[in-house]
Amino acid sequence: GILSYLDDVAKREKQEEEEGSSSTFHGECFVFDKRVALTEGLEPSNKYISCHGCRGPMDRRLLEEVEDGETNYDAGNGTSDLEKKRREYEQLLMGIRNLPPLTYDSNSQRWYVPGLTCPRCHDGTTRESFERFAQRKEQMEICAREGKSHFQDNGRK
Repeated sequence: GILSYLDDVAKREKQEEEEGSSSTFHGECFVFDKRVALTEGLEPSNKYISCHGCRGPMDRRLLEEVEDGETNYDAGNGTSDLEKKRREYEQLLMGIRNLPPLTYDSNSQRWYVPGLTCPRCHDGTTRESFERFAQRKEQMEICAREGKSHFQDNGRK
């Protein structure tokens, strides 16, 4: 299948480099496990991670920007519609503990909660789902602090 092709592409690229030609494959292949995406040679992607909400691929920069303090809910440029949206979400999420701040992604022009949702799935996420996602995130953080593997990581390669 496609994974064999990616492995072959990597092998052919090495050979083509020696011969002075190049491969036509550029990009990454999405897979349905914790690796999220693979590059040529079946290397895990450095660009994509799995959304904790919908489990779909999301750009790693969405978490890195928040950690670096570059993006926050004020990034929505302060317009009244965006401010209203931020207040609606804050009211929806009120009382759920350990939530990261609501964040605006200027590329997609959508809201998300880092570590819980992505810009693609956020608008359709219910309060009950946010509560579940927050509990799962907390469990995963506890496992990481204790040096343990979270059960969702077990058995996946």
